Amino acid sequence: MRAQGLLVRLGAVFLALRVMAPGEVFAAPTTVTKNQDFNFGKVAGGAGRAGTVTITSAGSRTYSGSVLPLGTVFSPARFTITGTVGKTYTITLPTEFIINAGADQMRVTSVTSSIALTGVIPAGGVVTFSVGGTLNVGAIQRNALYSSNMNITVK
Repeated sequence: MRAQGLLVRLGAVFLALRVMAPGEVFAAPTTVTKNQDFNFGKVAGGAGRAGTVTITSAGSRTYSGSVLPLGTVFSPARFTITGTVGKTYTITLPTEFIINAGADQMRVTSVTSSIALTGVIPAGGVVTFSVGGTLNVGAIQRNALYSSNMNITVK
């Protein structure tokens, strides 16, 4: 039996910046830049193969169930926050989101950050972080390129 490949790439990650009133404790970052898209890579799933693919925020990839890797290209999403030294920031990640290939869907859960979700802009004014998550592959998943938007807020 020939393995079916699911190419799962999360091509667009949206960031929202909230500008706050002058008297508030937080200061919005000057800029937030997406440096790299989230990419679960190509996997063998569907056709009776179900399980998960996890990309850690540190950049490693693991599998569970009967899902198998088909290649070595994958990555967490990577970002840079540039802001005023000493000001506080807060990152808000989704708890989960859906990726699509037409009407077919898969859920991404356990979304994590490589850094604490609140912090202080350090000397140099730059904070970098990565985002990982777990892709849930169904036993009847269609072979296709899945994509979606993941909304992250930095304030």
